[in-house]
Amino acid sequence: MKVEVAIIEKKEDLANLKPYSVDYPLWGTKYYPPMTFYIGFIPDDSFYIRMICEESNPLRTYKNVNGPVYKDSAMEAFLMFEPPMSSGKATVYLTLEANANGAMLATYGEKRMYRTYFLGADHAAFECKAKMEENSWSVDMRVPVRILEKVYGPLDLGEGSYFTCNFFKVSEHVPIEHYVAFSPIRTSIPSFHLTEYFAEAEIVRQYTE
Repeated sequence: MKVEVAIIEKKEDLANLKPYSVDYPLWGTKYYPPMTFYIGFIPDDSFYIRMICEESNPLRTYKNVNGPVYKDSAMEAFLMFEPPMSSGKATVYLTLEANANGAMLATYGEKRMYRTYFLGADHAAFECKAKMEENSWSVDMRVPVRILEKVYGPLDLGEGSYFTCNFFKVSEHVPIEHYVAFSPIRTSIPSFHLTEYFAEAEIVRQYTE
């Protein structure tokens, strides 16, 4: 499974890109609202992400920065700009999780626990915004290169560059509990934080659909 991250000129170009479906149910999930995502890259600026869920009345309790939005109905992007795990060593990855209020939980770290929160201006730089439609909701966010380089140091990102990622639809609220991934997680242990199951992503010049 691979994601092609097209080089774009402006964030509005996301609508012209290929959508990817988040449709692999995990850990006994029977029902879940359909989700798709788009991702593009403006060199020397940012990655731009749009996630869309076909859900007319999503649970959206949390409104504060870095609240536990996964207890609502949430969409999530996990990104890792280091080589995939091959030696068993933990690597740093970002988790960007948002609900239909546009409240975002944004962290980075090497493991599921003891993660570092993005705060203040760094958190605001993601420009997370949610939009409600009649039968769906969406989240737009940007991931600035300068924020990535605060985490990783200098990065050489351009056509032909690779990173890894996964995208999720989730709710831990029992009446609507569900766990769905873009790239399958083949373990009985419930955790999205398994970077060995992230999908490969390549920055490409190709401009599709």
